[in-house]
Amino acid sequence: MVRAFGLGFFVTCFAGAASCGSSSDKGSPAGSDGGSRTVGATMDATTTADTDGSAEGDGSAASAEAGESEAGGGAEAGSAIPASQSVLQRGNDLYRRATYVEPELMLPAVAMMAPDTTFNKNATFPANGQTSNQGTASVLYLQEGPTTAGCPTGAAGCTATARVAGAGMFFAFPALGANPNVVAFDESTGLTTWHAHVTNNTNGTNGSDGIRGTPVIDPTSRRIFVVTGNGPHTVHALSVDNGVEITTGGWPVTLASTTVSYGDAGTFNSPGQNQHGALLLLNDILYIPFGGEYGDGGQYMGWIIAIDTTNPTSIGAWATRSPRSGIWGSGGLASDGTHVFGVTGDTTSQPRSASDSQEVVRVTGLAQFTRDEASVFYPTEWTGWDQPAGDLDFGASTPAFVPLPAGSNPPSLLIAPAKAGRLFVLNGADLSAGTYPNAGGSLADIVVAKTTAESMYTAPTIYTSASGLHAAINAGVGPFGCPTAPPTGTNEVVLSISLQPGQSPVAQVVWCAVNSGGGGHLNYPPISTTTDGVSANPIVWFLSGPADGGATGGSQLTGVDGEQGKVLVETTGAPCTDVPSMSFPIAVKNRIVVSALGHLCSWSINGE
Repeated sequence: MVRAFGLGFFVTCFAGAASCGSSSDKGSPAGSDGGSRTVGATMDATTTADTDGSAEGDGSAASAEAGESEAGGGAEAGSAIPASQSVLQRGNDLYRRATYVEPELMLPAVAMMAPDTTFNKNATFPANGQTSNQGTASVLYLQEGPTTAGCPTGAAGCTATARVAGAGMFFAFPALGANPNVVAFDESTGLTTWHAHVTNNTNGTNGSDGIRGTPVIDPTSRRIFVVTGNGPHTVHALSVDNGVEITTGGWPVTLASTTVSYGDAGTFNSPGQNQHGALLLLNDILYIPFGGEYGDGGQYMGWIIAIDTTNPTSIGAWATRSPRSGIWGSGGLASDGTHVFGVTGDTTSQPRSASDSQEVVRVTGLAQFTRDEASVFYPTEWTGWDQPAGDLDFGASTPAFVPLPAGSNPPSLLIAPAKAGRLFVLNGADLSAGTYPNAGGSLADIVVAKTTAESMYTAPTIYTSASGLHAAINAGVGPFGCPTAPPTGTNEVVLSISLQPGQSPVAQVVWCAVNSGGGGHLNYPPISTTTDGVSANPIVWFLSGPADGGATGGSQLTGVDGEQGKVLVETTGAPCTDVPSMSFPIAVKNRIVVSALGHLCSWSINGE
């Protein structure tokens, strides 16, 4: 077991888990997936956290790889600075905390953030899709790219002929039938290292969905897992080194009525389902959430499908008892390193005994589920959120897991925002705190936006500042739960909520920052950075700015002080046009990068 430090509290990482420790690059099978390679070195990397948020080495030795990890890489001994900046899945770790360690992004310096002009000019791909409602995959990054210089052997579409050996790559996933639909870009120039086109393996097309949920990278097998849809949905494995699809060993995997089923829910109705949420990889198991088509049409349920990536013929699933009840949130599922958490949406009128609507659920292994107090939470507000009373899907937003120091009570938190303007703080080890099968049991239930409207489509970012632990989210319909009222006419704000487990109040909004380009479905979830992985220079970042150049909002980058919400920078350079409303930015090597329709956008201090 490796104890890795992060965010001013302990994080427990289990050997072999992809959660928050490190994973070695064992290499990919030779042949169609581009050969094998090994990177990284073993090092001692154990740190501890004092209650005041400071970190110090505890003198013990634990083995951690210096290669890629879900938490951004193994930590240097006695330090919280990651050894790798890889962003292998949405949120930067299995907890989905969406926080990053960037030593140069200090509060005064970020006023000089500007577009990386050359990179932005080169990092383009076929545009297709819409900026709102459609669901679009977010950008990922692998620091340790192919070991050979120039274009990788077998790569299609390569223009990065002068690429440095081992240079990192950004990955983009063009939406809704674009061809190609997986593109890897050289980290320095933005030129294409390779591109690929994966399709439904039955009829050779992408169906109506294309790639929606953010894929996930496995640095051990050097594969990237991608889902296309929707008739049937297909799970693909591609080499990260050259984009060649693996077609042996059970890949690709078809998700259909003949391959997936769960209890009384029956078989998987692939044509009626839609894959919105980010994929999650834990202990070689790939978790895939499903909802329905936008607009709630067709026959669908909420599903969590689990595939053993070492034996992809081994497939498990959990599905809601009630129709509809989809898992919609683009942020996907969250994990504590053992369990996986999902949040479901509304249903038509159903008795609670037949419903899994408006629910946080916890599964493990191949989506194995136990219906008990620890694994189910549903709020007292649920009846007003279901149809016909409302269309207020809890599952339109996604949760984040927060580990706490050893001996804490509760031992961990699950932060679960809801479409209807509420934010729930749950016991991460006992979701209903003993209340289930009755409603309720949250540690905190606070109003952060209008409760009778579609107020929030979000996923939290979790960070620590000098005053303690915070969760930041965006909210799109006021009145907002801000300490001071935002200006009249404000359509969207980013709120920071102070989290104080075991105290009263457990959660309260401490600041709000106006997003000048948001509102309604144009929601731009935030991320956060610190310079030390603890609490130094906390900055919350989000897409903002007025509509220009054909964009519907989110054309500029805003950074605010994570302690007070004071605006540090709103960029004024060339606009980043057509950023989809749920495209999550990432922080890599002191840059902020986001995927837009047809291109990537990158900002750094003074730009390049």
